[in-house]
Amino acid sequence: MLYLALAGLVVVLALAYWLETRGSSADGVSEPRRALIWSGVWLVLGLVPVLIFGLVESSQAASSYAAVYLIERALSLDNVFVFAVLISAFEISVAERDHLVSWGALAAFALRIPAIFLGVALFDASHLVGYVLGALLLVLAWQTARTKEDTPGPSRIVGFLQRRLPVGAHAGRRLLVVRDGRREITPMLLCLIAIMFADITFAVDSIPAALAISHDRVLLLTSNLLALLGLRPLFQIVSVARERLRYMDETIAVLLAIVGIKLLAADVLHVGPIASLLAVLAVLAGGTAISLRSEPPAGPASPR
Repeated sequence: MLYLALAGLVVVLALAYWLETRGSSADGVSEPRRALIWSGVWLVLGLVPVLIFGLVESSQAASSYAAVYLIERALSLDNVFVFAVLISAFEISVAERDHLVSWGALAAFALRIPAIFLGVALFDASHLVGYVLGALLLVLAWQTARTKEDTPGPSRIVGFLQRRLPVGAHAGRRLLVVRDGRREITPMLLCLIAIMFADITFAVDSIPAALAISHDRVLLLTSNLLALLGLRPLFQIVSVARERLRYMDETIAVLLAIVGIKLLAADVLHVGPIASLLAVLAVLAGGTAISLRSEPPAGPASPR
């Protein structure tokens, strides 16, 4: 019954994705209002499995899914921030950005499938894995809290690839071109490769955080898929409102620290799915509220 319900949801998701991409304007630019609407649509669709898991399995499964989905949704903001940095660095045209974000989301999900199965298998093999991942999450939380927008990570990826690969000129959506008998990759492909490298680093904190809540493979795959499907409109929103989300790095750091402590204290303190969900909601709501209530950063506004 669960698989049948999820299969039906996949059909709905495919239809929604087709409608979203089909409705894009001719030049590929999504209006802010349209991005807000579709971000809301994907958020609602992302919460539909709460009902499915609740009706077919249990309320605990529903709470676990909701907590994992919200964690993945929050962490996807980091994906979007780095996507924006890389797309700007490679000077990808506005008309091609939506397509590149879609490819990046697909690559992220493909990379997370084996990571989820490996993570669950490691947990099943030894409970000591929980301590290792808990410590890793605390380290990542500390690093995230210290991260600023000028973090050199993406630029290092860009420089490394540009020095080692034959890069040609922009050619729309084409990934490879042949010039003077020489095959060259386009900045579009180079940017996609850089995004895939970034996706790998994001999986390092995303998967352990999800495993801190649940070891159900179906639940983890479903939550990751639905969180990533909303990246296109989220990218449009973040591109406009990025400066208002001043404390999202700190919010994500607190979130990672909480799930890290949950893993480390699992033997002495049992935190149920509902408590985990409430903690995630509280952190996200608090971080968003503080960001929105804070004064905009001083200095001239950057042109958009």
